[in-house]
Amino acid sequence: MKRLQYIGLILASVVLLSSCVKNEYYNTTPTTPVGYQNIFDDNFDFDANNWSFNDVANDAYVKVVNGQLKYVYNPEDDGTNTVAINTGLNVNRNFLIQTRIQSNYAMGLVFGVSNNDYGYSLFLDDQGYFALYKEGNANTPVKTILDWQYNSAIVNGWNNIEFEQDGGYWIGYVNGVKLFEIAAQNLNGNKVGYIVMAGTTGYADYLTVQW
Repeated sequence: MKRLQYIGLILASVVLLSSCVKNEYYNTTPTTPVGYQNIFDDNFDFDANNWSFNDVANDAYVKVVNGQLKYVYNPEDDGTNTVAINTGLNVNRNFLIQTRIQSNYAMGLVFGVSNNDYGYSLFLDDQGYFALYKEGNANTPVKTILDWQYNSAIVNGWNNIEFEQDGGYWIGYVNGVKLFEIAAQNLNGNKVGYIVMAGTTGYADYLTVQW
């Protein structure tokens, strides 16, 4: 789905934010800070966590090869496609998700996914924009939490993403720069993974989850 079309479908629920962004830097090294007792780590050296699938009808597939997860989605129509797995994350605690991605269009981190809920997505595109969505479910449409906005920390290439739930807040970072801090939302699932918009070929080279 093209980014502008995606915005148009959910314009009624857009949250307006200030364009002023303060660069706050964060350590992007995936280590276990004090307070986290559990860690899930996947370097995509092989497909130990069963990420791979091939959906011929929707022209979507994921494969894990050469230390990377490759995600391709080229359907005839617009839309998004998600892959998520159970990492053991306890979403009722403070947690930290770290990954590194790049794409030729729009790819993001997805979290809070269950069999009945599509969770939340933190998208980055290849033009330096990011957005945060509640992805809804089979009966509920997508809702904008943070509309698309530009940040110079996002590069056309590999980007390190940090998403943290801490003391009732959600905090997002890219390449060590703080993008947002908002009140935490309710999560109905504990699966974590990736989401891409139609027309995207994207890659990830690790996923670390701590709680």
